[in-house]
Amino acid sequence: MSSSKVIRRTKDAGFTLIEVLVATSVIAIALAAIIRSTGMNVANAAYLRDKTFAHWVAMNQMADLQIKRIYPPTGKKSGREEMAGRDWFWTREVKQSPDKDIRRVEIRVRVEEKNDSVALTELTGFFTRFGSASSDR
Repeated sequence: MSSSKVIRRTKDAGFTLIEVLVATSVIAIALAAIIRSTGMNVANAAYLRDKTFAHWVAMNQMADLQIKRIYPPTGKKSGREEMAGRDWFWTREVKQSPDKDIRRVEIRVRVEEKNDSVALTELTGFFTRFGSASSDR
């Protein structure tokens, strides 16, 4: 008997080229799905941040009307407000309700100045000759 051992290769000693290619394909598909999911999460977080700031701008505009304690005249008014280092564009529309002592105020906030751009948020409030109330939408 010799002291050196002979190592023999069997069929089960390694992976075939096909097996390596299949494993690499599975990993590539999984990584692509993870990257896509991460990208969507980042975009969603940015959207929620913008929507929150836009809502704060709308609430500031509504609070401004409430602080002035006026019965707002009907019509449209637009403006710009800076918040979080960014310009936000708002449109306030005051409409008469069926009750002559109540006015409906709708405030829409956009990222772009164009009036036809999609509003990130809309806030609706009701003003009476004697006080006010508001609701989110």
